[in-house]
Amino acid sequence: MKLIVKKRKVPLPVRKLRALACRLPPNHPKFPLIMNDLKKREAGYKGECSIDFPLSFLEPKSYFIFHDLRLQDQSRFFQLDTLLISKKYMRLSLK
Repeated sequence: MKLIVKKRKVPLPVRKLRALACRLPPNHPKFPLIMNDLKKREAGYKGECSIDFPLSFLEPKSYFIFHDLRLQDQSRFFQLDTLLISKKYMRLSLK
């Protein structure tokens, strides 16, 4: 059985930029910068989501799938887009 332990969500900065883009008039001086940042962040999110389709073909074994994890290594933090764990194998997808 595949088990998605932590589901992927649209990142908060993308949600904020979408809301801001809807509220600003197109002639606002910062509008092009906001739209450029939004497009970059949405492209990154779509890239993260691109692994979801291949993962859907996994044989029904004991898989655990975690999305968007923030972990600590001694005094530093790092983020994983996707972590796939089975009894014999672990695959990381790093940002």
